[in-house]
Amino acid sequence: MPGFAKLFNSILTSTIWGEDHATVRVWIAMLASADANGVVEGSIPGFARVSCVTVEEMTAALEKLSSPDPYSRTKEHEGRRIETIDGGWFILNFEKYRAQAQAQDGSRAPYHREWRRRQREKKFQEPGEDS
Repeated sequence: MPGFAKLFNSILTSTIWGEDHATVRVWIAMLASADANGVVEGSIPGFARVSCVTVEEMTAALEKLSSPDPYSRTKEHEGRRIETIDGGWFILNFEKYRAQAQAQDGSRAPYHREWRRRQREKKFQEPGEDS
């Protein structure tokens, strides 16, 4: 299923932007491939291929992304960005940024959520019932 991830321009002044190219590539690939809950599925070699980095670079990037960052603007989780879970990784502040993106002026997410809810209700209405 195709997805969409908002990339905030604040990434340009974040500590992650100052990391080596492999870490930045892995991070952006994780943001782009995360599911609606912030879960990124994959193995280290598989996700290294997706990120166009070596397995060694992937391993080093995972270490950086899961370690405390004393300079991170986000103080939750001591600045850690991910945690390893069964089958992949979880982006720790995913929900925070998702809510922030949806709260911005012009977001159509609330409208689409309500539209999908109404469509589900229509699907289960009895024939002949008014909409």
